[in-house]
Amino acid sequence: MRISLFTLTGAAALAVFAGCTVKSVEQPALSGPSTFAHSIVMVADRDTLTQNGTDFTDIRITSLGPNGQSENIPLRAQVFVDGIATDFGTLSTKTPITPATIRYTAPAASMLAAAQVPTTVTIAVTPSNAGDFRGETVRQLDIRLLPQGVILPTNPNLAAAFVVTPASPRAFQTATFDASTSTNNGVPCVSACSYAWNFGDGTSGTGLTTTHQFRTFGNMVVTLTVTDGRGAQATRPQTVAVSAPTPPTPTIDVTPSTPVVGQDVFFSGSRSTAATGRTIVTYEWNFGDGDTGTGVNTSHRYRAQGTYATVLKATDDVGAFATATQSVNVLVGGPTVSFTFLPATPVRGDTVTVNVTATPRGASTISSYSFAWGDGSPVERSNNPTQSHVYTGQGRFVITVTVTDSLGHATTATREVTVS
Repeated sequence: MRISLFTLTGAAALAVFAGCTVKSVEQPALSGPSTFAHSIVMVADRDTLTQNGTDFTDIRITSLGPNGQSENIPLRAQVFVDGIATDFGTLSTKTPITPATIRYTAPAASMLAAAQVPTTVTIAVTPSNAGDFRGETVRQLDIRLLPQGVILPTNPNLAAAFVVTPASPRAFQTATFDASTSTNNGVPCVSACSYAWNFGDGTSGTGLTTTHQFRTFGNMVVTLTVTDGRGAQATRPQTVAVSAPTPPTPTIDVTPSTPVVGQDVFFSGSRSTAATGRTIVTYEWNFGDGDTGTGVNTSHRYRAQGTYATVLKATDDVGAFATATQSVNVLVGGPTVSFTFLPATPVRGDTVTVNVTATPRGASTISSYSFAWGDGSPVERSNNPTQSHVYTGQGRFVITVTVTDSLGHATTATREVTVS
């Protein structure tokens, strides 16, 4: 504890300020109320601080008049370094009125290695009720500032501890770090201490509680450093198991579900979902036949019949990804075709009627029919699967029916008819 006591009274005070030579002169009238007869006491609860920007000391200031009673004296408070007034650290007020308690907070540590040496600052107060500072005596006390990392007091009763929520966070998940369980002499230190965090991934933080997102996964050694009011420190390393981030859930939709060779097949990943707080940013497709595509929606044509494993890779905004696979069964192009004709044994001049049965493949539809009668007559094209023809000659003729679907695939069927 640092105490500064100044008491000056009457002619004795004047003699002190006159120096070694005393000349007999008449005492001039005072221009205002004098504080020479007042006793101003400054008491600091701590005279050594850590220069960390947060450490502080409370200074109690009282003033006693000639009768020994407490008085209300307005003061001007200042900080001096090497006799020069400067704002090195902060005062809670620069204009206290006794009795008062003012708080001095140490400045932040210097970034220069050469400045990492102890410094003494002087806290001075000057009575201001006379209206002229030049006629007053400055009351002062010294505070010693110790740079962090240079002179560190010890405190075996200081214990650092913290809790992580969730205990095993995923990468890019917000984790909360709480040092409320840190104690000093068995009592929670809370606001009486300062807290510095090293998250083990090249980043740091401060505060009794803080949050952090790990951008990689693995075992991270998180270190908490607790500093008490005197600058003593305690550390607590703790391994935090960070798991891989939650990946998206990709979903594939295929239209048509059973395409044919050469048909446009449409693929959509629009029903894919990302983890909470994340967004899918890329969709990559592998169609299983050597071709690839990108985008939430895309299309592709298969060039051969077969079953293809189509793979969608969805990647979110933090690089987490997952894949989904869906089989696509590609059929041969063209419908299946068969037909019958009546009468089964026609004679010359009879009308022969052909009835075609055609089944399209995949999502295609039948678009046209063509009939070649085999007797040299022109080929007839129609949208009707039933067609008639009159044979004017005798012999064996080959009836050829060609059916074309909406994709342009054509299938041909033939049968022989004997006309007597």
